[in-house]
Amino acid sequence: MILRENILLKDLTTLRAGGAARYVVECTDEASVREAVAFAKEKDLPFAVLGQGSNVLASDEGFPGVVLLMNIQGIETKVEGDKVTLVSGSGVSWDSLVREAAQKNLWGIENLAGIPGTVGAAPVQNIGAYGMEIKETLAWVEVLNTKTGNIEYIQNADCGFGYRDSRFKHEPWLVILRAAFTLSVKGEPRIGYADLARCKDEGVDLSSPLAIGEAVRTVRSKKFPDLAVEGTAGSFFKNPIVSHEKHAELAQRYGAVPSFPVEGGIKIPLAFILDRVLGLRGHSEGKVSLFGNQPLVLVAHDSASAKEIDAFAHSIAKKVFVETGIDIEREVRHFPA
Repeated sequence: MILRENILLKDLTTLRAGGAARYVVECTDEASVREAVAFAKEKDLPFAVLGQGSNVLASDEGFPGVVLLMNIQGIETKVEGDKVTLVSGSGVSWDSLVREAAQKNLWGIENLAGIPGTVGAAPVQNIGAYGMEIKETLAWVEVLNTKTGNIEYIQNADCGFGYRDSRFKHEPWLVILRAAFTLSVKGEPRIGYADLARCKDEGVDLSSPLAIGEAVRTVRSKKFPDLAVEGTAGSFFKNPIVSHEKHAELAQRYGAVPSFPVEGGIKIPLAFILDRVLGLRGHSEGKVSLFGNQPLVLVAHDSASAKEIDAFAHSIAKKVFVETGIDIEREVRHFPA
């Protein structure tokens, strides 16, 4: 086990904020995860799991424990008739898995192309985009239960999936080692969302998982800042889900409001509220702003602190609530939780 000491979390997260972690251990297999957890327990220190740090806001105070930096690699393919299961290490880049599936002409995760982060982080958030979510194709997750020391295989139905939510977000003692996705050799393009429908109207090829993945990446490149240039975690807030009555009220006040029926109500694009209702596209306060091309995205400039980012997010949420009565939730999580 290789321990690194006093490593800045700002260098391990895409928002580029956060103080020093006491220890960081790169975990490349089950054995190294066990060793890191044992070290933390021996020293009576807390531990926390981190992938590529693309959906977290690390504290300016840092973390006084052990960060398990997950880097378990490898993708296995298992074929059963017209279904193919890809079993991936939790440290594999999510987009690498999407590309692997597309190159094998497998359907089921192509709309999730270009999402930053690792395979292990995907079930935690139940990541989704363009009408597709992880919960549709995830078969099982292999975890190390750090309370019992046992390896467990958690099936899809037991993952507690919700909108950008799962049991793994609330049970941090379950460390994800691998995840399996059951995909299909037969499929139909799912291009109902406006951005992809527009691509089709413009003559973009959307006939295969590979083509759809490339189209999605192109769309995302125009809507999201470059992680190599800007400090960002992508979409900072969840799209709110409101009642039918609330949606009708908003439509009466603001005219046609984009909406998508979901379990439990109507999902409204928060970008519509931030842009059309509040006029906050590109809005900035100090070193933090909403991205000009996509107001759902928060951008941290000039080494903005976690405190500054947090204050800006609170300010935006308050503006939304005062105007619409909607209490929006964050998609980005605090680290440590």
